[in-house]
Parts: sequence; C-alpha cells; structure tokens
Amino acid sequence: MYFLRQHFRKWLFSKKISFKKIISVAFIFLLLILLSLGTVIKKRVPTEVNDLFRMNKGLQEQGYYMGDFEFKMLGIAYYLDKGHYFSGMSRLDQLHKQLKSRKGLIKVPEFRSKEAELEFYRDLQNPRTGAFMDDSYPHCTYNEVTENALLHLEALAKETGQPLRLKYPLKYLDEINTPKKLTAFLNDVFHVGRFAAKFPQTSFLFARSLAGFCNEGEEVIERNHLYKFSPEWRRALIRWFYENQDPRTGFWGPRTNKNGKLLKTDLNNTASIIKVFVTQDGNDIHREFPLRYKDRMFETTLEVLSGPMPKDAQVDEVHEWNLKMGKGISMLTRYLWKGASVENKAKAKKLMENYVRIIFEKNYISNEGAFSYYPVSKHATLDGTGNTTGGLTDMGFFSGEKQKRLWGENVIDLGTYEISGFSKADLDLTANSQGVARANSLRLYPSNPEGNKLTSGVLAITYPHKTPVLDVMDLTPKMEHWTQTTSQTMGNWVSKEAVLQELGTLNIKQVPVYEKEAFIRSANHILRKNQKIVVMAFDLLQVPRYKITFHLKCNLP
Repeated sequence: MYFLRQHFRKWLFSKKISFKKIISVAFIFLLLILLSLGTVIKKRVPTEVNDLFRMNKGLQEQGYYMGDFEFKMLGIAYYLDKGHYFSGMSRLDQLHKQLKSRKGLIKVPEFRSKEAELEFYRDLQNPRTGAFMDDSYPHCTYNEVTENALLHLEALAKETGQPLRLKYPLKYLDEINTPKKLTAFLNDVFHVGRFAAKFPQTSFLFARSLAGFCNEGEEVIERNHLYKFSPEWRRALIRWFYENQDPRTGFWGPRTNKNGKLLKTDLNNTASIIKVFVTQDGNDIHREFPLRYKDRMFETTLEVLSGPMPKDAQVDEVHEWNLKMGKGISMLTRYLWKGASVENKAKAKKLMENYVRIIFEKNYISNEGAFSYYPVSKHATLDGTGNTTGGLTDMGFFSGEKQKRLWGENVIDLGTYEISGFSKADLDLTANSQGVARANSLRLYPSNPEGNKLTSGVLAITYPHKTPVLDVMDLTPKMEHWTQTTSQTMGNWVSKEAVLQELGTLNIKQVPVYEKEAFIRSANHILRKNQKIVVMAFDLLQVPRYKITFHLKCNLP
C-alpha cells in the first residue's frame, strides 16, 4: 500500500494533467479504496460473525424470536460477495448493534392459547413480499426462513383444527416461477467469491432450499396450496441439481467465481439435496436421474465428519459443526447405507459413538433434562433438543427395527440361570460379560421383549458404569417434559410443536431409574412375584448387545 501511494504522488506531479491522467488517477484511487476495504472486511467480518452467533445463542435462551438470524447473516455474505460492500457492511453493523441493544427485537410472549400463538407468527409475514423476512435483505434469503415459519404454522393449524391460511400471497416466488428465471437464480447463488468463503454458509444454501419442491406435494408450501409450480419448472430444477453434482466427491456445493471448482465439501446442503434423488431406503426416485457416485459420497461424508469439534468459544464454527454432524449422520443412515461396505459401516459406527459421547458431555443440560445447541450453555433450547432428537433417531436410538437394519442382529443370549435371589454378582455378570461390548445401561423386563419392541415392558433401568450417555427410557420423558414446559416456541429453525410431535410419536413412558443397589432390590421383588426376569444390556447407541434370563429356583422341602 505504501509503495502505491509513493508511486502515485511521483506520477501525479511529474507532468501536465490530461483527461487520460484524470482517468488513471481515478482508477488508482478506486484501487486504493478497494484494497483498503478488502483489508477492513478481512479483519472485521470473522470477529463480528462469531460475536453475532454468540449473541444469537444468548437471545434464543432468553426467549427472543431469532428465526431470521441465520438468513440475515447469509444475506450479508451475499451482498459482500457480489461487490455490494456498503450494503453488506452497513447491515452487518446494524445487526450487531440491534442484537447488542435488543432494540427492535421481538420477545416471544407466553401464549394463552394455540390460536393466539398462530396469530402471532402469522403477523411476522412481510406484506410486500409474502416472505417471513425483512425485505431490506436480498431476495435469495426469503424462501428458507419462510418454509421454517410455515412448518410451525402448519403444526399450529393442525392443533387448532383449521387449514393453514396466510395474510398475504407468497409474491417473492414470482421471481423464480419459470424455468428460465429459476436457472438464472440457481446459477447466481451457485457461484461465490472470496468474501462468502469467510462465512459458515454461502448463498448456495438458497439453491438447496428449493430442493423440497422437486417431489410434488412434499414441500410445505405446495402441500398447503400456498403456491404452485409447473411440472416443467420442477423438471428443470431436478436436472440442474443432477448436472451440478461434483464427480470427485459426490457432493453438491458452491463453486468459485475464479475457476468454477467446488469451494468446499458442503455436507449440510448435500444432505438435503440427496433427498431429491433417493428414498430413505436408498432407492432411486427418478429413473432418468439416478443418484450417482454413492461410494464416493459415503467416503467423503466419513472424511468430513471425522474432523475435530471446534473450540467452545468459536460459536459460529460450533453452529456449523452441529448442523454438519446431524445432517451427515442422517445422510449415511438413511440414504447411503444400502450397498455400503462393511468396512465403511464400521467406521461410521465408531464415529457415531464418539459424537454421542460429545453431545451428552457438552450439550446435555442435566438439571433441565434437554439439550442446548451450543456447548457449555446454561439452558436447553428448542434447536438443541430438536436437532439432537433427530440425530439420535437417525442412529436408531428409539427403534429396534431401525437398529436391526443398521447393525443387524446383535443380541447375544448368555443363557438362563436358576437363582435363589438376584445378587450383585448376577448384576456384574450381566454388566461385565467377557468377549462382548461393555454395557452402557441395563434394562429389566418381566420376560423377553416382543420382537423389536425394546422400549415396551421395561420395569426399571440402571447404569452399571459411570457414563454421560442416558438410556432412552431415562432421556425421552425428560426431554418431553422440558419441551412441554419451556416458554420457547420457535428456535432458529425448530419449533416447539415439531419437537413435541416427534417426541410424542416415540411413545416412551417413564420408568424408575435406580442406582445399582436399588436395581438389585427391584429385580428381586419382581423375580419373587413373576418367577422370572430378563436383564438386557445396551451399548452407547442403545443397541441391545446381550441378555440373561433368570428363573427363581424352587427350594423343595
């Protein structure tokens, strides 16, 4: 920079001023401004982004509506990336000041009824665009945040027994409602520059947000008859995704403006786009557009998920890591498991076990019985609890049938024993059997569980060893209670109604959780009453590993 200034002064005063010289001076002056601006952005953006995510975390816990926060951040990234530096930096400053002062933020009230809550969220719609987003941000930010709001409104509408109706039409979709306009939009958000790379997500997310429209009737907007796209439009969308899959990694993601190469292995968006092409059982949906590069996708996913967790203070990176882990595990277990090698499945299992330990150690708020989204937080949140519930579901935590599909038949029958009473030695035999996996928890049954119904008929549980990971019989009622009683109604993308619905479908009832001595006493009481008990050991992923049947010995005179 110093060299340019010195060269500029020497050249400016060396000869007579001419029109050509004026143009050259203006160009050099502009170059100096751009270089200075680039330096400012490079230094300020990472610091302010992390600070904004930190404030977002705190404001969520305090009950403020933050459903549009992530998308405002992405709108700022889009402005900077397209060269609209003033718009981008001014909005970054405005958002920082607003979150710090809380001026203009909406505190979600305690609702007297579901009808009142429905009306509150309907009022968040923008009358000019129909989106649930501030229209001072770019058009590309509108759809994802609107879909999130509509999912919550849909759940509330069902509870109140009415169809989902909005105050204003979704006019923003008119901007992309033909194949030509759609393709132009997709190509615009597909290519990004160096400034966008400094944000956890890029504008490519807005291409991914349209993926739900590929399968007719599945997306919340079309499902509720709020907007309708043509079959030609839908076909153009599917073809665009098909043609823009990266053959080296199997992933989708943003491409650089400079050379068109994949900017990063974008797992979060890939995990959503894959649903366009395959069912949850791994079968192709479109004969003309089958999913390609499946093996490479599995291996790339393992590579991405194997990276270390960011430090707790790096809130923006932790935010992205949580998304990545949840969506990556979902992609593996739902869409890529079929046909995967035994070696890759074993690697995935080890990775999941490590993830489960981390999430319980860092994000489980034991005095509240639910999860935060960020580590070492004081309070649980809807995003944390909803995201974790979804991840545990994908790993088969709550379903014997899904466990069997993922891990096969794992239960080792260690035999039947006739005993006069259940003792510590019997508990230790169950908990520390040689040659099989270490037990994380033990469940007590009156008889062998029927089929894959491992959460039915449980009489008690215990933890034979110190562990941060709760058994689902212990965890699920606690999460359900917290969700029912929390004043939070909407996170960044997860709603209270959605979490309650997901937990409600699990149908897991509260059972006694005992220390080992109390568990032994309970087992003896049931053994004397029932003449028989079954103790089953479960590992970290809640997979049944072995069982022992105990019969009460008859003491004949």
